[in-house]
Amino acid sequence: MKKEGILCFRVIFAANMLLRKYISVTTFLLCAFMNQALYAQQIWTLQQCIDQALQNNIAIKQRMYNLKSSEADLLQSKINILPSINGQLTNNFNTGFSINPVTNQTLSDATFRSNNFILSGSMTLFSGFQNTNAIRQQQVTVKAAEEDVQATKNNIVLAVANAFMAVLMNEEVLKARELQMASTKEQLQRQQKLFELGGSNKVRLLQIKAQLANEELQLVTAQNQLQQSYLTLWQAMNINPDSSNKIVWQQNMDNKVEDEIRNANQIYEVFKQNSPELKAAHYRTRAAEINQFIAQGGRSFRINMNGGLNSFYTTQSLRGKGDPVLSSSIIGVDGSGNLIYSIPFPRYTETEITPFNTQFDRNLGKSLGFNVSIPILNGWQTNNAIQKARINQEITKLSEKQTQLDVYRNINQAYLDFKAAQKQYEASKLSYDANKEAYDLANSQFTLGAINANDYIASKNQFLSAETSLLQAKYQLMFRRKVLDFYLGKPLN
Repeated sequence: MKKEGILCFRVIFAANMLLRKYISVTTFLLCAFMNQALYAQQIWTLQQCIDQALQNNIAIKQRMYNLKSSEADLLQSKINILPSINGQLTNNFNTGFSINPVTNQTLSDATFRSNNFILSGSMTLFSGFQNTNAIRQQQVTVKAAEEDVQATKNNIVLAVANAFMAVLMNEEVLKARELQMASTKEQLQRQQKLFELGGSNKVRLLQIKAQLANEELQLVTAQNQLQQSYLTLWQAMNINPDSSNKIVWQQNMDNKVEDEIRNANQIYEVFKQNSPELKAAHYRTRAAEINQFIAQGGRSFRINMNGGLNSFYTTQSLRGKGDPVLSSSIIGVDGSGNLIYSIPFPRYTETEITPFNTQFDRNLGKSLGFNVSIPILNGWQTNNAIQKARINQEITKLSEKQTQLDVYRNINQAYLDFKAAQKQYEASKLSYDANKEAYDLANSQFTLGAINANDYIASKNQFLSAETSLLQAKYQLMFRRKVLDFYLGKPLN
């Protein structure tokens, strides 16, 4: 019996140690998992979301490449005023019948090599200021592309701010649904006890259960809407969705949204000073105007300067080798029949190919010339180009005017939306206060059995609807305020 007791004690002790070890390992793994989860979790502020979106957005990157392309065109327009210089080098092998490049005599059976060296250049001295105007045109085109980048960034900022506000709203809706469902669960527990004690009927209990099921469905809907709003935000930021990432609002939610004392026209006057859309449209109109000057330059005369250097080398160019021997040759006969000899000149018994440097310097040629061309009739191309440039200028003027109208309309719409959001929020606040008071009273009366379940449920559903409307109106007003702040040049964060 004693041995059995000792054995039982050992088994219990071993089991206790094993359980402690299991708990320690489990605790360690749980803590490690929690630390990893906390480390992996990232909290995003509105400014961080905006910065991330501006860094990753594909539309902005496309605009940036358009800007780089315009900058490359500007560089090319500046380079076009420089002279064009080209070099040419040839290496030819000739066999059989050919012409001696030194003496220009025909050769029936020869084998030799020759090289030609050509360096030529040309430069436009005057072309109706077309090159100068092309530089000016590309400069304003680059400015328009820069404003396009900024306009795209502005659109992304507003989209991210809207998505951020939607997440905040859905988070508050979800919290409200959770609190209301917890309240309904408490009411259900009371009704369950009353039913068990005979103080309530089963219909009343089932009605509360049905209300709880309905609120659970609303909770699931709120959860899905929150996840969808998070997905929209992550997509606007162009990052992978991650349930561990959350957002935080650094401002006080209870602060009253500032009213706007300026009207839509005054806001437009402020925004148009720095509007990238208006600036880009203006630059494109200016580029079209300069393009008309370029087209008119086609009627002007042109002055070009041309120059070149050339030389050649050939194995047919020979010179004497060794010591020369003076000799004369017969050049004629005098009246007495005597032979006439030339002045003695050196004659070499051996020859060698003239060295490259000697041939290059001896055969070096230079040229410089000017060319003046006057366009008289070229198939009406110049006049047609001028006419099309004028038409394009009128089109860009209309586009600029349309952009001004669009911006003005957007600002007016944003102003009206803000004023409407103010009124909607005020009305929703009044409705929420009234329905909350009615619901609190109905809840107390229902607990005491003074009203039936239908009246209680109707009052609570009206309160839930008023609460949702208030939250939607609240964040709608906040976003509309941010839109006006954007047009006024204020920071959104």
